[in-house]
Amino acid sequence: MRRARDLPCGDSRVYVEFEVRRVDCRVCGTVKRERLGFLADNPFYTKRFAHYVGQRCRSSSIRDVAKELRLDWHTVKELDKEYMRAQLARAPKPAPAVIGIDELSVRKVLVCSNRARPRALTPPWRRIPSPPCRIARSRSGSAHRIPPAFHRADPRPSRPGAC
Repeated sequence: MRRARDLPCGDSRVYVEFEVRRVDCRVCGTVKRERLGFLADNPFYTKRFAHYVGQRCRSSSIRDVAKELRLDWHTVKELDKEYMRAQLARAPKPAPAVIGIDELSVRKVLVCSNRARPRALTPPWRRIPSPPCRIARSRSGSAHRIPPAFHRADPRPSRPGAC
């Protein structure tokens, strides 16, 4: 006999008792347990109780919900995460509005632009063409090529002739 906590009725807690059937598989020889659709990811709670906890967490803090329902903080957090996963699964995935490229890696040399903002985010009338700067892997190879504001050196030692 198993028990799972269900929606409360007033101030009293409600538990559902049920039997879980176990079946001996003829193919693989293992014992498998029946899957019950009304149980949450945590098998000690029903899905509707997890939904109730998630709705309560939208308007109250996790600590307050845990205190009110007499549950552990971590249990409330996990039930809230399950509720949020279900909400995200129902919502459509938004398409990206703008894609910006900040820097490109070409072989072992980093090529970056001199602009403060990514190219895709700046309006076309404000785009000013500027030559890209090459950043070598060592300070000695990059000091004479780039202005001091963009000087970044890799802390790893560079191989001879890697530039």
